[in-house]
Parts: sequence; structure tokens; C-alpha cells
Amino acid sequence: MKVAERDELLIRLDERRKDIVILSEKQEKHLAVLNNRTAKLEMNVDRNHNRLLTLENLAANGFVLKVNKKQMAGGGSLIGAIVVVVLAICKGLGWL
Repeated sequence: MKVAERDELLIRLDERRKDIVILSEKQEKHLAVLNNRTAKLEMNVDRNHNRLLTLENLAANGFVLKVNKKQMAGGGSLIGAIVVVVLAICKGLGWL
């Protein structure tokens, strides 16, 4: 192999090496993005699985609603306030 041919070969090999390094860096960045997406999706799947288990348990055992006296009084007053507002609107519109 002549010196000129060797030099051309070395130049081509150096250019290929640079291209390979650039491509490897791009692939690493892309892989990092994919890994982040995969981690988020795994968390979403786990969260949805837990929600489904909760819903299945509620469906199997029934939904128990426990309301204390303060909550019952608050609900009653809320319903009363809504009725008063609706009546006021109806009177304002001339319906009553």
C-alpha cells in the first residue's frame, strides 16, 4: 500500500469514526427520552391497576357511606341554600 492510499484510508476511517460517535450520541439521547416515557407509563399502569383494584373491592363489598351529624346538618343547609337561590331566581324571572 502506498503512502497516499494509506493516508486516504486513514482520512476515511477518521470520518467514519466521527459519524459513528455523533450517531451514538443521538441514540443515547433518544434512548434517555424513551426510558423517561417508559418510566412514566409504568407509573400510570401501576396507578390504574390500584384504582381498578379499589373499584373491584367496592363492587364486591359495596360502598359504605358513613355520614356524621355535622355532615348531615351541613348537607341539609346546603340543600336549603340551593332551594332558596333557585326560588329567588324563579321569582326574579317572574315564574312564581
